[in-house]
Amino acid sequence: MNELKLRVATRKSALAMAQTTLVAEAIAAANPGLTYELVSMTTEGDRRLDKSLASFGGKGVFIKELEVALLEGRADIAVHSLKDMPAEVLPEFKLAAVLKREDPRDAFIARGGVDGIKFMDLPAGARVGTGSIRRVVQLKALRPDLEYVPIRGNIQTRLSKLAELDAVVLAAAGLKRMGLADQVTEYFSTEQMLPASGQGILAIETLSSCHPERSEAKSIYETSQLVDVVELGSMEQDLDAILSRVNDAESYAIAVAEMAYLKALNAGCQFPVASFAEFSDASTLALRGIYWDESSKRLLRAEISQLVDACAADSVSQARAAGIALAQKIREQL
Repeated sequence: MNELKLRVATRKSALAMAQTTLVAEAIAAANPGLTYELVSMTTEGDRRLDKSLASFGGKGVFIKELEVALLEGRADIAVHSLKDMPAEVLPEFKLAAVLKREDPRDAFIARGGVDGIKFMDLPAGARVGTGSIRRVVQLKALRPDLEYVPIRGNIQTRLSKLAELDAVVLAAAGLKRMGLADQVTEYFSTEQMLPASGQGILAIETLSSCHPERSEAKSIYETSQLVDVVELGSMEQDLDAILSRVNDAESYAIAVAEMAYLKALNAGCQFPVASFAEFSDASTLALRGIYWDESSKRLLRAEISQLVDACAADSVSQARAAGIALAQKIREQL
């Protein structure tokens, strides 16, 4: 990285730009002399707001264009909300670092905002908007007498739906990063509603020096302007050092565990599934997971506590094993 300028790929939405700027500023602050440039773009997920994510590709629709920018050498890193990423990145890429997790909870916003009616006090038949089937399954378990209306779009678009709905449910992290926490009526505890895997975590993705040959990479994203494999070595070393200074080890272990759970269950946004991990002490990771079994119409739950030392050399393998173990406890109930 000769010019010490980091090119950062991001979605164009207001929330994505705010979150990416937060990441870029943290990297610059931790690496004196480094500047950055945002490379913004619109993803397929941003364009197709008239359909559910499950109907046209799932989580990957929010990151494909950013990954192509990495492959073509137009960006050095890409910033994503971890919950928008597939359970496993393609071999061309790697999850290089994550920032410390923001509030992982889901937020309930009633018409009237902070002074609005609480979720459990809503009258029967009240209409609640959410774009997440994970949320719907859990909300129905709490209040089966309400109507749940699918909504998509950016935060402001969803909040505008309060003109026609009684309430909406959004991720607390996004609201807080946009300075909108004062509109929250109440927060769901993680016992009431398990967050999406990776919710509240900002992820930094880079190219991997171990990615396949250029011809195979081209077949994945149909791009012909791929960065030369031979150029990756020194850049990767520079990036590893730069990004290690902002990586939060505990949040990284949590990210690995939660995404390993999804991968082990072969689940994505098409499934009502979630996992949530937190350190109960310095070396014990407590994990909880849910999975909707369509055949039996049951919401399955599981939890485990497992040794994970975020500072250990094998922390990633420990965290991955924990996520897989949690998934196995779900499988035993199927």
